[in-house]
Amino acid sequence: MAHSFAFLGPTDQHYVMKGGFCISSFAIIREGSKLLLVKPLDHPRWLGEWAPNWRIYDPVSLSEEYRRWRFPSTYHFEGEAPEEALGRVMVEQLGLPQYAVTNHRLKSYFSPSRRFPGEMHWDYCFFFEISLKDPPVGRPWFSAVEFREGSSLRPLEFGSAQGALLEDLLKVDTDPRSPATPAPSVPPQKA
Repeated sequence: MAHSFAFLGPTDQHYVMKGGFCISSFAIIREGSKLLLVKPLDHPRWLGEWAPNWRIYDPVSLSEEYRRWRFPSTYHFEGEAPEEALGRVMVEQLGLPQYAVTNHRLKSYFSPSRRFPGEMHWDYCFFFEISLKDPPVGRPWFSAVEFREGSSLRPLEFGSAQGALLEDLLKVDTDPRSPATPAPSVPPQKA
């Protein structure tokens, strides 16, 4: 079996993963054992600034996204550093310019693509643990902003497959010196 490197670039010179490759930053904001979650409203900022993948959703799938919880997060713009994407989440999405990053980690997910059967999709998720100065408030692009008990959350409550992140996000790495960058989960290879 021939392998392709995750060396992405111009399609006339380099491989482009057929199942997709996404890079996102997440603000993980805790209040004790609770996690801050948001429910989006149908608002142009989602498609234009934070969730461009929704542009290809059919109307039924898109309406489902607007009924489900998600972590404050965004896809990266091309060339954008993870910390810059986090800044857009904190300032533009949540309206919270005063915050501190208490820890961060990169988690890589490699799983079957939901949109391209038979292909694999790769996600790089930058998780930033955040301490807030001020409490979060409602914004015109949210129907709800709530701290929810982590142990009561279920993957099916989340849109954009974010429920798959729960197991990792319910773990708390309390050592601020350890950015905890685990190896990617890779399915077993056939001989």
